[in-house]
Formats: sequence, C-alpha cells, structure tokens
Amino acid sequence: MAIDLNLISVVVFYSLVFLYFYIKRKNVTRQLGIIFLYKTQRFTGIMRAIANWNPKLWQWFGYASIPIGFTGMFVIFGYLIHALIKVLTTPGAQAGLSLAIPGVHIPGSIFIPFWYGIIALFAVIVVHEGMHGIVSEAWGLKLKSAGVGLAAILPLAFVEPPEDKLMKAKTGTQLGIFSAGVAANLVFAICVFVLLNFAIAPAANGVLIKGVAAGTPAALAGMQVDEVITQAGGASIKTVSDFSDAMKNVKPSEYVTIATNKNQYLVKTIEHPDAKAKNRAYVGISFRQSFPWGLFHLSNLLYWMFVLNIGIGLVNLLPLGPIDGGRMLNIVLNRRLKNQQTAAKIFGAVTYLSLFLLLANIIVPYLVRAAAVL
Repeated sequence: MAIDLNLISVVVFYSLVFLYFYIKRKNVTRQLGIIFLYKTQRFTGIMRAIANWNPKLWQWFGYASIPIGFTGMFVIFGYLIHALIKVLTTPGAQAGLSLAIPGVHIPGSIFIPFWYGIIALFAVIVVHEGMHGIVSEAWGLKLKSAGVGLAAILPLAFVEPPEDKLMKAKTGTQLGIFSAGVAANLVFAICVFVLLNFAIAPAANGVLIKGVAAGTPAALAGMQVDEVITQAGGASIKTVSDFSDAMKNVKPSEYVTIATNKNQYLVKTIEHPDAKAKNRAYVGISFRQSFPWGLFHLSNLLYWMFVLNIGIGLVNLLPLGPIDGGRMLNIVLNRRLKNQQTAAKIFGAVTYLSLFLLLANIIVPYLVRAAAVL
C-alpha cells in the first residue's frame, strides 16, 4: 500500500500546532467555537521597528494602497459575477472559485501539495497582516497585540490596532491601513512572478513526462514516465512552451521525432481527442516543466506563493462584513452619506450579495455537475 505523504504531513503538522496551542493555552482565546487565536507581543516589536525605520514611506504606501484596494474590490466583485454566469450558461465551464486546503483532496477543487501550500499560506498571511501592522504603527496607532491562530484547520494571523483610535483617525488613514495588506500581497506576488520568470525559468532543462496514456502514440512508441524531453521535431526543448510550440507545427497522422534524456522515438500522431483541440496533433502524454531537483521544489513553492497571494488577497477585498473590503466600503458609506441608516442598509445589502456570490461560486459548480450526471 502506497504511503500518503501529504496525509502524514497534515496529521503531524496539526498535531504539533494543537500541542503548541495546548501548552500556550493561557494566551489562546476561542471565538465562534472554531477560531483559536494565540496573542503575543513578540511580533509587535518587529513591526514597530520596521515602521519606525521610515514612517513616511509606509504612510505613502498606505495612501498608494487605497486606489489599488478599491480597484481590486471592483475586479473581484465583477469576476465572481462573470464566473457564476459562465458556470450556469457554459457546459463544462470550470469553477471560478474553489475551496483549497493544503494537503487535502476536495472533489472539484484544485489540490495544493501540503508543504508547498502551508509555507505559501504562511507567506500570504505574514505579508498581509504584517503590512497592516507596519502601516498602523507608521501612523502612530500602536498595536495592542499580534498573533497566529486557526480557523478550523486553516492557519491565520492577525494584528490588533487600537480600535477606538483607529475609528477616530482620518478617512485616508483608515483606508490606507485596511488596504495595505492586500496591496502588499499584490506587490509580493509581482516580485515572485519576476523571480520565477527571470531567475528560475532560465534554469529549465526540458519537459518531464509525468504520464503515458495506454494505447496512444507515445505508448506505442515506447515512451516512458520520468523521461525528460529535450528535442521535438528537430527543435531544442527547454520549457513547456518550447514543446507546445514545436507540436503546433505537427499535424495529425504525421510522424514526429521526440528525443529524451534516455532515448529517441519516432511517433506517429493522431488527432486530439478533445473536440476543442480539433486538428491538433496528439501523442498521449502528460508533462510538466523539468528543473534541477532544488529548483523544481523552489519553483513549485514560488508558484503557489504567487497564486495564493493573488487569490486570497483579492477575496479579502470583497465588500463583505468584517474583512478588509467590507471595512473599506463601510468607511466610505458612513463618510459620504449623511443618513447613517441608509448607509447601514446599503452596506448590509452589498454584504449579503457578496456572501451570496462567494458561496454560489463554490457550491453551484457541484450542483451543475450533479445535474449533468442525472
């Protein structure tokens, strides 16, 4: 029986986390039954030191984050509407949003290998909450505490500025603090993207064969899993894009020579079985980018850091209740509208609509697939 390393990692990791929380239980609070928060002053000093290094710089970062935050709010709101309409009207359309827990297979959702996912998630929340704390300190709002926690089994982090002083601060200060976390996620994601494409990608050394479908041209030619494709159709192959470009020049029923690090194969292609890829050549392999061992793991980790910083950052901008986007919208409504009851009604309506879109994008694709089976 194969050992499930992801499952073992999940069990060991959460066992250690719960053991730590039990040891530190005097500093752990429980909210809503499933949220456990460990508060400490240890991290506030670090954020205060960074903020004091150049307060003006972080204040300007907060100001610059405001248009980024509101733009992201419209983007994620519009995206969820578009994704839901697409799922309802386009047969076979992929879900625009899905639950993803590192190391856990959820039917219909993307799978994130545990250690890549948990380290990437840690980076997301440290960058996000750390910037909230730094910008808050830069404006003189001293943090009461900071810490880490769990929402059920999802890791989280938090900072706790003085709420009374925060609510009395200028509108720009409040909006800057609430939008700074997501802006930091997006900046971090851009840095990761640059690193992936300009530092890691040049080290690619071919295309690794991950699977060979039975009865396909690749199987008939004798191609094997874990071989690395280095040439195709006379073209040198270093990246997945190189291989895709080389295969675009090959028509169904034509022969193509594919060289790997172990052998050379003459493969007679067939027409792609996917109707959307009609008239494209097909050999029957699944593949991914090949890197030297260390860079392979680093590239995967950076990839998930990029994806989660973008995804989680944008979802945080939904105009929904207590999360960043909701607090930003609430501030604007209360400052712009003289009638506070009207502001509260609009905020409540937008919050419920946002919650509906969020849940619908997660649940409706499962219902559509179930209906298609029936």
